[in-house]
Amino acid sequence: MTDEHTPLPGLLRRLPLGSLYPASYRAAHGEEIDAVLAEAVQHAGPRTALREWAALAAHAVRLRTRLGSSDPAGRILAGAAPSLLAGGAALSLLHLVFGTLTAGPDAHWVVGAAQSAPWLLALLCVILGRWAPARSLLLAAVAVAAFTPNPEPGLWAVTAVLVLIAPPDAVDLSRSGRSWAIGSAAAVALPLSGLTVLWLGTRPEDHPHLVFPPLQQALLDLSPAWPALVLGIAHLLRLARSHTDALHAGAIALAVLPWTLTLAPPLHRGTPADAPDLLRNVGVVLMVLATVAALGLVRRRTRRPRPAQPDGPPASC
Repeated sequence: MTDEHTPLPGLLRRLPLGSLYPASYRAAHGEEIDAVLAEAVQHAGPRTALREWAALAAHAVRLRTRLGSSDPAGRILAGAAPSLLAGGAALSLLHLVFGTLTAGPDAHWVVGAAQSAPWLLALLCVILGRWAPARSLLLAAVAVAAFTPNPEPGLWAVTAVLVLIAPPDAVDLSRSGRSWAIGSAAAVALPLSGLTVLWLGTRPEDHPHLVFPPLQQALLDLSPAWPALVLGIAHLLRLARSHTDALHAGAIALAVLPWTLTLAPPLHRGTPADAPDLLRNVGVVLMVLATVAALGLVRRRTRRPRPAQPDGPPASC
């Protein structure tokens, strides 16, 4: 299909794509940008042409905002992106499990399923090494959350935006990176899903008035810190490796901080309505972050190879 038969590719070629790039980059690579765009859309259909133009435009915006794969902020975002997505998918699975076991497939559960499905499918795409479809699904997840009767804009929006603006060429989709993502998601979701047994046989309207034994209540109160602990430990183990990018220390905070917006079960929904709840979450998460970061840096330094020492004292002149 050529430009004559499809007007969109020709229109995209005339859009001022080069103006999106920083002036210095545009001066050095202006002709190359035009050539790449022309080649990408020359024989493309409307959907492919639009996708190629959007990819180049996103690259330009990342360069202008210093969020590219060679920039420190971009490297932090790329390091955190798989864990951010894994955390969102874990929370989605938790919503599905709780809604299925305690509320049944009612209208509220259907809304929750529509919000959760894109995250779980995005994690599946990551496991398969497909980052572009995963990002598209997160865009769909944000749209669904914005137009459903009970949107949860806090955690969903923050997590999705951080993942979407990460430079895709720097995201770790190796077998090891994919294993870390699925392992983190499972470690977050499975223990918290196990807590749903406490609400079996109850009605949703009774949940705010239920009273649990002290030990169970303590577990519930501390459960918002569990995702921060899991993701923090996962990054700690990777940070301690001598070949790991040191900016992953910043990725720890980025991957964990959105979890300050969660509530204790059975809700796990919305954002804390009271300042004490939010301050408690922030305090616990910051404590986890400080501990994990300190341990990771100490372990990294102790594992740093030391220069070889001579076998004996230097010869005297």
